Amino acid sequence: MKIDRQNVVNHELIGLCVTVVESANRSSVGMSGRIVDESRNTFTIEIEGREKMAAKHCNTFEFTLPEGSKVRINGDLLLARPEDRAAKSLRC
Repeated sequence: MKIDRQNVVNHELIGLCVTVVESANRSSVGMSGRIVDESRNTFTIEIEGREKMAAKHCNTFEFTLPEGSKVRINGDLLLARPEDRAAKSLRC
């Protein structure tokens, strides 16, 4: 299934470019790079060759989709293991 604005929450996010656009932690705002790993509660983002963790809770992320469009998502909507989010989209 092709990733788009409607299904991004249920899709694999590793490999996408992401920017933290809003955060309860002011030092996280503007963090930008490529997602290299994901857990239930965090993203690991590669930024200039270094890996940094970003909590999903209390953050808003802007993802750049493969075709170049951007979508903003509240991290609380992403609080789940990646495989559990994907499984939700497959249920009838």
